[in-house]
Amino acid sequence: MNPMFLALRAHLYDYDVLKSDFKEIIEGRWTSEDNLHATICYFGNIFSTEELLEKLPPTFEKIEPLSLSSLEFFSHNNILYAKPEGYKLDMLHSSVCALFSLEHSKAFVPHVTLMRMKKVNDKQALKEMLKRYKNKKIGVTQTSVELMQSHFCPDGVKYITIKKF
Repeated sequence: MNPMFLALRAHLYDYDVLKSDFKEIIEGRWTSEDNLHATICYFGNIFSTEELLEKLPPTFEKIEPLSLSSLEFFSHNNILYAKPEGYKLDMLHSSVCALFSLEHSKAFVPHVTLMRMKKVNDKQALKEMLKRYKNKKIGVTQTSVELMQSHFCPDGVKYITIKKF
């Protein structure tokens, strides 16, 4: 069974420029544009598709588009990400966790993964570039919540929508 999760798709205004700004600074595989998303709740392989669809509400209130502003990275796994503004995703995460009796993660950090950095060529330049992107609107999340599934392929992971709410 492939892992499943609840998410909002994301769109970056000029992903090519962003990639170009970092090309000499970091190395790794960029997330493809059609895979960009902000995870609300990760279910992994705990529940079947049927169980998820049975327990999830038939609809979710549309979420206004959330601006993606600022770039940051998780130092524990070298993930470069765009940060959604506001607390809507935190609240949605908590409510979905409660539906499934999952422990609400205090470490939940809403984010859109851009790259798992394999190598940092210039730490100081990375710091400066992140500073340059601080509070800069670089994209937006979509408004519909989607139940998605990961499919692992030779050329990378693909995310398939199971249901759009």
